[in-house]
Amino acid sequence: MMIKALVWNIRSVNTEDDFQRVINRQREHGFFVVALMEPFKNSRYIQRYRRRLGTEAALANINGKIWLFFNTYMVWELVMDTDQ
Repeated sequence: MMIKALVWNIRSVNTEDDFQRVINRQREHGFFVVALMEPFKNSRYIQRYRRRLGTEAALANINGKIWLFFNTYMVWELVMDTDQ
């Protein structure tokens, strides 16, 4: 089974063009996981972006600098969560 992932240092989800490119790539490729680094947006908004991306789930790390979006049920084990 091949798993597709998009990992992007987006450096802001506030710009419509950048997040629209993420949406377009997701529609085109159907990634299993989309990881956005440095979204520069409070993680309380992650569900709004999850809905726009059309995924079933979203998670953010402790400081909100990494956002994960995914569509299928996965078993996760958090090993460590640091600022870096």
